[in-house]
Amino acid sequence: MRFVVGGLVILALSMAACAQVPGDVEQPEVTVSVSLPADPKAALAVGAGKLGTQSARIVFTLGDQPSDTRLTGVVDAATGSYEVTAEGFVVRRVGNDVWVKVLRMPTREDLFFRQEDLNKWIKQTAFNIETTTTFHAGFPWKLPRGTVTQGTKVTRAGEHSFRGTRMRQESSDGHFAAEMDAAGRLTRVSSGFGQSVDNLFVIEFLDYGLPVNIEAPPASEVIESPTFSTVDAGIL
Repeated sequence: MRFVVGGLVILALSMAACAQVPGDVEQPEVTVSVSLPADPKAALAVGAGKLGTQSARIVFTLGDQPSDTRLTGVVDAATGSYEVTAEGFVVRRVGNDVWVKVLRMPTREDLFFRQEDLNKWIKQTAFNIETTTTFHAGFPWKLPRGTVTQGTKVTRAGEHSFRGTRMRQESSDGHFAAEMDAAGRLTRVSSGFGQSVDNLFVIEFLDYGLPVNIEAPPASEVIESPTFSTVDAGIL
C-alpha cells in the first residue's frame, strides 16, 4: 500500500532555503480569543472551518509504517504552496509545480535512483505528488478536517480538547483526538484504530498567521529525471 492512514504516511523539516520567514516584523498573528459553542461537535466544526485560512508551521507524523515518518514544514494558506522536510527528502510545492530533493540514497535494491541526482531538485507536477497518500490533494488541511467533521460520539476532554470515534468502512471504528487554541483553531489532530494509543497519524499546526514566502528553487539547481518516482525518495 502507498503511505496509509486506513491507508496513510508522513514527515520532519529543517526550515531553510525557500520557506524563509525574514525580518523582525515577520511574526505570527496575535491570537484573539473566541467563544466556542457548548456542543463539542459544533465546537470542532469551528476549528475545521478555520483550517486553510491562515498560513502555519506543520508537524506531521505517520505511524503505521515499519518506522514512523515525521515531516515538518510550512504552508502558505493563500496560495497552497508548501515546503516540508523528512529525514530522507524535501518536497517544495509552488502552485502546480513540485520539486523533490532526495537527501539520502534509497535502500531498496529495485529502485534506480542515481547517486549524481542526490541533493538536487527534481522537477515534478502536482499530479505526481497528489497520487501519493502523503501529499494527496488538499494537503495538509484535508486530512484533519475530514477527521474532526466525520467523527461521532464527540466529547470534551478539556476546555479546548476533544475525543471521539471515527467511522471506518474497511475496518473497525477508530478513535480521534483534537486540540484547539483560544482562537478556535485546530492545533493538534490525531487518529488511530480502536482504543489503541498508537496513532496512525498526528498533525500539529503552530504559529498560525506566520508570513510564508515559498519560491521555486534556482534553475541551476533543478534537474529533469524521467525515471524518477516519488517512491525513490521514500514518499508513498
